[in-house]
Amino acid sequence: MNKLPLLMASLLAMPALAQDADTLRRQLAEKEAEVRQLRQRIAALERELTPRRVLPAAVPAPDDDDADSNRALERALVRERGLLLSAGALEVEANFIYSQLDVGGLRRDAYGPGLAIRAGLPARWQLEAGMPYVWERRESGGAVNRASGEGDAYVALSKQLLSERALLPSLIGTFSWQFANGRNTVFDAGPSIALGSGFDGISASLTALKRSDPLVFFGSYAFTHLRPDRKGAGEVDLGNSHGFRIGVGLATSPTTSLRAAFSLRDFERARIDGVPIAGTDGSIGLVELGASAALGRATAIDLLLGAGVTRAAPDFRIGIALPIRF
Repeated sequence: MNKLPLLMASLLAMPALAQDADTLRRQLAEKEAEVRQLRQRIAALERELTPRRVLPAAVPAPDDDDADSNRALERALVRERGLLLSAGALEVEANFIYSQLDVGGLRRDAYGPGLAIRAGLPARWQLEAGMPYVWERRESGGAVNRASGEGDAYVALSKQLLSERALLPSLIGTFSWQFANGRNTVFDAGPSIALGSGFDGISASLTALKRSDPLVFFGSYAFTHLRPDRKGAGEVDLGNSHGFRIGVGLATSPTTSLRAAFSLRDFERARIDGVPIAGTDGSIGLVELGASAALGRATAIDLLLGAGVTRAAPDFRIGIALPIRF
């Protein structure tokens, strides 16, 4: 049998087979490149659709150059003093609060705007200052009193004491000073006006925060001491107060969040010239529901609704804030 034609045919086919193999390798490389691009695109979409983990202050998220993200839950936790701004960040907040108290024949409506400024400092410090303006309407025994003016200004300095690790929560300590520039005539003769406490005060607090995505749990304790001052014919000492607050936040999406909290503040009995005044001690308890939304990279909006659960607490309180970050 003559094998020469078969051998010639095989030799002639080899270049074609080599060319087909090169084409297949090139097509396979192109497909692999397309798969890599698709995987990168899917990963980018997942990062956009998945809420970023809320991290302790000054600890940026992995692969995130912006430590102060515009995530709504993170913005709300800064207002709760559960997170701090990173060094060099500045936040200016305009807010408005309305509250109503109706108890024992007295109805008090108070409302007004306020301004707060927060600045992130090096070494996990943060400086904050604020000033409210208050309109007040008091109705008691058929008489109505109205007044308006600035409330009590404050300055606060916060420090990150502990970063969240495994079972340990993050811990932030805050020391603040309250200025008695809000007019208060409760202990004077004549119509009562209470645009502020009327007393200088110092406060120290600790706030703990623990993540369990998508939830964040927070709690705080605050001790406040108001300095005694002469009011009317005697020296008034309002004593100390102890504040407790617990809550939980939920990241419903990267740009929206919900939270619920319960706060309780206990007051000691006031004294005039060292004599205790009956009925001046008590507690203010509030159940609060809040929501926040990021309106853009720099701006957010926060809404907080509170209902009083103790006799001395406001019947309800409504607050809205617009923090803008620079």
